[in-house]
Amino acid sequence: MVSMSYLLAISSSPRRNGNSELLLNSFGEGAKEAGRRVETVRLNDLRFRPCQACDRCSSTGKCVIKDDMQNLYPMVETAGGIVLATPIHFGSISAQLKMFIDRFQCWWHAKYTLKSPFVRLEENRPGFLICCGALKNKEYCANALQIGKVFFHNINYSYAGFLCKQGFDLKGSIAENPANLKEAWQAGFDFGSKKMR
Repeated sequence: MVSMSYLLAISSSPRRNGNSELLLNSFGEGAKEAGRRVETVRLNDLRFRPCQACDRCSSTGKCVIKDDMQNLYPMVETAGGIVLATPIHFGSISAQLKMFIDRFQCWWHAKYTLKSPFVRLEENRPGFLICCGALKNKEYCANALQIGKVFFHNINYSYAGFLCKQGFDLKGSIAENPANLKEAWQAGFDFGSKKMR
């Protein structure tokens, strides 16, 4: 059952307390201030494999790979909102986040092949994307955002916002200017303040 007060925060950085994760933490603090319960998951701490394109999920809507992703599916299913945070690697999202997203091929089949109601029960919960990279190339963040939007759509979350910070390479450098973390906090507060269906 969906808990509309529950926000799932996904950190996909390989660096603990890296720039994207610091932004995510501030976003989460803002959402908590707005009354949301926030649970953060660090993908790099989990043991899970990329999608194997076995297509066995096409008949059930469920992934057959038994790893830590099996714990994440119910978290995504019951959250009232989701925020993804990623560093920009080679002009796109991190490998960790791409693995996570690709493992929802089972939900794609549930929604489009099987037309299963379990994926369609709660539509249009808000999804937010945070990304941070070293290079100031706008196309890199645009690429990450496009992937995020496709993911949100396919799992029945609606795109609700985006925060992209560029020009930050060294670990923790995003925090050298408190305004960066304040902006993330405010985005989280605004996100958390919106009524989640």
